[in-house]
Amino acid sequence: MEQKIKAGKPDRWQGRTLYRERQKRHIFPSLKNHTLCYMLFMAATFVFCGCQSTDKDTHLTAEEAKTIRHDFLHKIQTKNEVGTEELISLVKEWKRIDKAVSDGSAPDTADFHTAHVSKDHIVWNDSVRSQMRRLIDSRQRRLTDYLTVVQNLNSIETDTVSMRLASSVHRLYRKAGTAGIYKGSGKEAVRNYNRLLEDVLRKGIHNRQEVFGFLMEEDVAFRSFLHHLPVISGGDIPMGGITRNTGTVIRRIIGLADSVPPVLEKPEAVILLTMRNNRRLLQNAAACVEDLEVLRIKDDGQAAAYLWMILQPWITFDGLAYALMDEGEWHLLEELAVKTPGSLGKLKVDGSPFDINALPALLIETFILG
Repeated sequence: MEQKIKAGKPDRWQGRTLYRERQKRHIFPSLKNHTLCYMLFMAATFVFCGCQSTDKDTHLTAEEAKTIRHDFLHKIQTKNEVGTEELISLVKEWKRIDKAVSDGSAPDTADFHTAHVSKDHIVWNDSVRSQMRRLIDSRQRRLTDYLTVVQNLNSIETDTVSMRLASSVHRLYRKAGTAGIYKGSGKEAVRNYNRLLEDVLRKGIHNRQEVFGFLMEEDVAFRSFLHHLPVISGGDIPMGGITRNTGTVIRRIIGLADSVPPVLEKPEAVILLTMRNNRRLLQNAAACVEDLEVLRIKDDGQAAAYLWMILQPWITFDGLAYALMDEGEWHLLEELAVKTPGSLGKLKVDGSPFDINALPALLIETFILG
């Protein structure tokens, strides 16, 4: 299966079938979040396939492959540092060479010369990866740099069917966003949220209309919850019911893809739940950043809660998540990229396992190198 490097912003719906989710290391594996759990499950279970390449195959001799690889490796070895745009250009060149050599060696793997090329190619790729890692770390990176990398190197694309479904979900959420939030205290917001989940579990979800209806009602409940985040994040209001019931509802939505006949196709379930996750994590992080402009953190527990909520979009979004965002979500993500470092700087958490300044480079490395 070949990767296709796609230039341009991920919200430009074009081209071919969504074909692969990029595998990414999770920086903080101890992070507990039911939405992350189902994302991992979906990523491990469902894959969209549309793997044909639009590029013409280029068959290289072993000597030609050796020369082109040597020249590129020498070029990057001689560079002391690179900016983000040059890094992107080098990665694209690397992928083009990798594809050309791989295509050239694919027809006859039993041939001695072809096998030799393949072995040398693996070693070369390892050397390039090492040099790319060095170049990524060659200068201080920002979260805005990371987004530039994602916009230019994301390998996920969508087909026409996926585009129509994604557009429908975006319209649904724009409509949901116009509904007013619940009135009342933080405890009442949690109680109303849990009541919604319990009601859905009692009645069940049986068709697409009920899935979309739940997503709209949940969006209002979640925004009402975020309105009281400073109080709720203090840990005084029990959240176990919402966490447990939300997980059950999501599993039931996933189960609709296995019903006979299926209510949702598996690709549709992936798209729906990924877009739900996108919206929730972006809203959550934005609320936290806004709160920290005026909020006085009362203790380490609250500081840790805000820390993880702000980081969640950055450490859980993958190529699929980025490909399904619309312009509004990208604009919010770009705003968060600017504001997040300052917000994190206000949080002093004992035993924090990461360096804020090193986070963008680590995200770039994970996205490019896997």
